[in-house]
Amino acid sequence: MINSKICFFTYSFLLAFSTFLNAQKTIDHQQLLWTGYSLKLKINESYQLRQEIEERTYWFPWRQHQFIARTMAERKLSKGWSAAAGLAYLEQTSPQDPTIKSYTTTAELRPLAELAYAQELGAKLSLNHRYWGEFRFFEQPDGSFDFGNIRARYKLELRYAPTAQLTFKAFDEIHLNIGNNIVQNVFDQNRYGTSAQYMFIENLGIELGYFNWFQQRASGTDFYNRNIIRLTIHHKLKLKS
Repeated sequence: MINSKICFFTYSFLLAFSTFLNAQKTIDHQQLLWTGYSLKLKINESYQLRQEIEERTYWFPWRQHQFIARTMAERKLSKGWSAAAGLAYLEQTSPQDPTIKSYTTTAELRPLAELAYAQELGAKLSLNHRYWGEFRFFEQPDGSFDFGNIRARYKLELRYAPTAQLTFKAFDEIHLNIGNNIVQNVFDQNRYGTSAQYMFIENLGIELGYFNWFQQRASGTDFYNRNIIRLTIHHKLKLKS
């Protein structure tokens, strides 16, 4: 009960904060396509490795926006909790305007930590909470990486699984920036959307969804509003004992 109240009030506060920031803004609208591969390698009943690779592109006109690869080691805890840690590598094309043909690509390293809680609401319904911290290191002109800021993320996701193969999801995720260099954009972004995941066989399936990515820029008054179609292949493997 205490866990549920903490999660509820955390989400309510962050959602109210992002709604307040929505009141005054200058917005650039964009359409993107994300295609990815998600692998879960089960080591035993307590541990698994997760590998995610995703290509993120603009649709109109077509060109790359981001590429990300993320590797994490996860451990199950008690009473629906789990913890994970890992590293993400991201490439970002700039400027973030698909109509500009001349652009550059810079890299970013993100050591990260995750704490997740799966709250069972019924035999087929669950409410999943994910707390995520990212330490962001940005590539410099000489090829080195300098620390930029910490980004805290909270994701609330409702899952309904009418069958063992099919799962429907709806989520909202808040991102906050923390650091000495953060002045105007403590609120980084909000993402909300829905998807359907279908496992063709026990260890292989596909997920198709839509979400909206509303992001504040460094100015504090300019924003991106991105409509995104996301297609992900899910693959599960298990080490032989």
